[in-house]
Amino acid sequence: MTHDVTGPHARRAVSFLHVLAATAIAMTVYMHACPRAASLPLATAVDGPTPTTAARVLVFLHGRGGSIARSAELVKRLRDAGLPADVSVVLMEGPFPTPFGHAWGNDAAEQATSRTRVRARLAELLGAHGPRAVIAGFSQGAGVAGDLAVEEPRVAALASFSPCGFWLRAQLPKRTDLRVLLAHGTRDAVCPVKESRSLAEVLKSARVPVQYLEFDGEHTVPAEVVRALVTLVAATP
Repeated sequence: MTHDVTGPHARRAVSFLHVLAATAIAMTVYMHACPRAASLPLATAVDGPTPTTAARVLVFLHGRGGSIARSAELVKRLRDAGLPADVSVVLMEGPFPTPFGHAWGNDAAEQATSRTRVRARLAELLGAHGPRAVIAGFSQGAGVAGDLAVEEPRVAALASFSPCGFWLRAQLPKRTDLRVLLAHGTRDAVCPVKESRSLAEVLKSARVPVQYLEFDGEHTVPAEVVRALVTLVAATP
């Protein structure tokens, strides 16, 4: 026995489903287009022990369009390169959406807001008497990490990979107690290598302990830079 499924009721049901699907898609797009609410902590993932019990803490900030999921690949590379299991790796996600992921802001005001939220999240994770942290970043995240090193005294070391620029660059040489690792590819078409070259010279002149790695490559983090970051973390008290 068969039933007619082509009548007006069926057509209305199909139309309703189309509207429902379109509404769901629109809501998804809307939610992804909204910055993470200020009342919520930044999205965070921790690999390894909790920061308060870890021997050392490494915080990583992704580049524009990145995410925690994409940053997880770097964590695996760090572990494979010898980063000890007792090191806590904290991945944070930028609060501003992009078509392909997340970002730390498009201007000075937005990035200042992001830095405030990163510092608040760090305070929650590290506690009042927790360890100091190594902060690392790539691309836009590298610039944000550098600015955070200026503002946050609990940052003991900075690893800045292929930065496009810094808002607080002029103040960074004042952190003479800061250990710094800079790395940049000579063929980087996204963030020109001159940014890291010039910063390395400025920091050396200010007697800030800095290691600068310049590699033959594009906008990326090669194996030699991953190994250098493992060494930096191990050498930071």
